[in-house]
Amino acid sequence: MPYIKSGDGRREKLQNGEPALTAGELNYQIFYYFKYRCGVPDVVIIKDFVDQFLEGKISYQRYNDMTGCLIRCAKEVERRLGTNAHLLIEIMDSYDREIANYEDVKIRENTDV
Repeated sequence: MPYIKSGDGRREKLQNGEPALTAGELNYQIFYYFKYRCGVPDVVIIKDFVDQFLEGKISYQRYNDMTGCLIRCAKEVERRLGTNAHLLIEIMDSYDREIANYEDVKIRENTDV
């Protein structure tokens, strides 16, 4: 679980919905949402966090960071909060087509493995 330093205002910005700049910040933002802001998790809010993270920065690394973040965050939510976080895996899976389309473009551009 990443920890965002306190005292520089970044935590507060993430807590108030400012886009995450790194996978660690995205993980923090989603975990914070689960811990403090939700009774029943809202897919739309979490998906907005992810979409903002990806916006304009599409790359293999960004998709990999996002998927890794959602998996690790789901495990931490379940471990530390005792809350089922399968929703995060479902959100990750919802990007499969987008990621596959990106991969197909890159195969055409760079040839296959």
